[in-house]
Amino acid sequence: MPALEVLGRRWYIGSDDLVFPTFFCVLMRIFWVVILATRFSNYLNSTSNEDCVHPTLVLTYLATATALISLVLIVEMLVMIISMRGGIMQVEKRSTIPAILHFRLFLFLLEIGLCMFGTYWCLVETGCDKDMIISVRLVVISNWVLISLTLIGVIAVFDPFGGYHSDKSMNDKLWEKRFKCWCCCIGRKENSHGAFEDLARIFSSQFADVDLVASDIAVGLMMVSQQQHLAAQKRLDVNQMSFEIECERYDFENRESRETFQDLTYFSSYALGAYGWPLFMYIHPITGCFNLCQECSLFGRSSTSAGSEDICHSNHIALKKLSGLEDNDILYTHFTSNIYSPAFYVAVDHNRQVIIVTIRGTLSLQDVITDMVCEPQDIPGNPGLLAHRGMVLSASNIITILETDRVLEKAFSLYPEFQLLVLGHSLGAGAATLLSFMLRDRYPTLRCFAYGPPGGLLSEEAAEESKKFVVSTVVNKEFATRLSINSIVQLRDSVLSAIQINHRSKWKLTLDHIMSVMRLRPIAEVILNSEEEAPLILPTFNRAEEDPSEVPKLYPPGKVIFIHRNEIQASCCSSYSGAHYDVLSAPNNVFDTIPVSPEMLTDHLPDTLVYLLKELQPIDVSPGSHI
Repeated sequence: MPALEVLGRRWYIGSDDLVFPTFFCVLMRIFWVVILATRFSNYLNSTSNEDCVHPTLVLTYLATATALISLVLIVEMLVMIISMRGGIMQVEKRSTIPAILHFRLFLFLLEIGLCMFGTYWCLVETGCDKDMIISVRLVVISNWVLISLTLIGVIAVFDPFGGYHSDKSMNDKLWEKRFKCWCCCIGRKENSHGAFEDLARIFSSQFADVDLVASDIAVGLMMVSQQQHLAAQKRLDVNQMSFEIECERYDFENRESRETFQDLTYFSSYALGAYGWPLFMYIHPITGCFNLCQECSLFGRSSTSAGSEDICHSNHIALKKLSGLEDNDILYTHFTSNIYSPAFYVAVDHNRQVIIVTIRGTLSLQDVITDMVCEPQDIPGNPGLLAHRGMVLSASNIITILETDRVLEKAFSLYPEFQLLVLGHSLGAGAATLLSFMLRDRYPTLRCFAYGPPGGLLSEEAAEESKKFVVSTVVNKEFATRLSINSIVQLRDSVLSAIQINHRSKWKLTLDHIMSVMRLRPIAEVILNSEEEAPLILPTFNRAEEDPSEVPKLYPPGKVIFIHRNEIQASCCSSYSGAHYDVLSAPNNVFDTIPVSPEMLTDHLPDTLVYLLKELQPIDVSPGSHI
């Protein structure tokens, strides 16, 4: 921080990110210099190379390569030493890096010429000593490999737009160009332009004054994770304390609560089915392909499907295997996802006598864009209630599809006594909640199950209203239910604070973190400054609190069932080994801090949720109507 400026433009890399790449290059070049110097000395002192076809060429190459690679070695060692200086924020200690890199670029061009010269000699030379030819070929080939890796690295850290602007309108345009570049594979579709403008406005407003590269963020997250871990050990983690104080144990003695939990468990496999073949292959990595191919149908097309479908209807097959549904139970499928239009399907469950609309969670780049358009917007038909803009538009598009194809009308004409259940996981949970808001006037007995819903979904009034018909489940540290503009701003400020208060070099912090993960060094030693002790609770800039009107708070929906993990004995091999889970009833406002941990991802996976719901079921789930 800030980004490195070379050749008159900014790059996705900092001046302290060159330690490990140059260390690797230094090792390689020391190896080359030893080989070349040895061969050069042997060539001068031996008569065995008199038979060389081009003795002048080999002598010129050995002398030039030894000198040039030695010079490059010195320059790269200098870059490595300077890059190791100072903390992330102490850029002035590495101010000479750009000038050295300009000189290194000149040497890089000479290296390419030298490799071409060496390649030519290897192709035309046949008379020299065999060991000489093998040695030179080894150096030339490895040098070409290193040049290729360098070019790949340069492309990876190249910023096509050259940085950021302090002017808001220019910064908005810069972010919009970035999103269009990063998401170029989705093409120019109807909703993409407006979505990119929305994303640019959000990111520009929240990150306009943040000049960080990816490695700065990664190291900052490492330190925040270590701070959270140490704070939890010392019972100073505010988020954990709020759970202990505000959460209550889920009342399994109450019949209605028990039946609700049974229904959540029963229908959780339907949320799995919406993910289709990708999730089926993830769960069954070895046998999945064989199982899908067994029922592959190359001919015909399901009359219940809409939009594009794969040639073997593998999504339809995976849906049946994951959910336990039969062909006759699946009334409609729409596996095509676009921006503001997630995949979904409609099915009937005869045991529970319900028509089920199941919406898929995030599985494509279009879904990610929908997730990130998180500004609040009015819920159609519910004046005064605000919700996540991307989810509102998704629910509106699903209603349009359902009405155009008369899906629910046809379903209830076949099963007039059945009730409507809307459910989904992750993005699907958010869209399902908003879809329920829009449909509940037509279907007063409608219920909604939101598995791992987005945290920044509903305004406080809307969240309270949703408790009448929505039940949510949250697993331990999963990040989605804690993800909102406010929590991202809080995490951003925590990362910036962690970087500012720690004056240790980035490479030292990285190595220390690796050692702490391997339990070779206590975490307490890692997060402490070399000069002073860092506070257990990281200070934040609290920008959102200073101007709450700019970032209105949004909450997860409905009555929240929180599956909380109590660590009994840590295990690096299993997510469940040595762990005990408590089922709690949690208020919507306690999920306001993002825990930086590998579990934040694994706890959000739909198969983890289904596994835990079944494991924590107090009694067997039996057929019957609890809806």
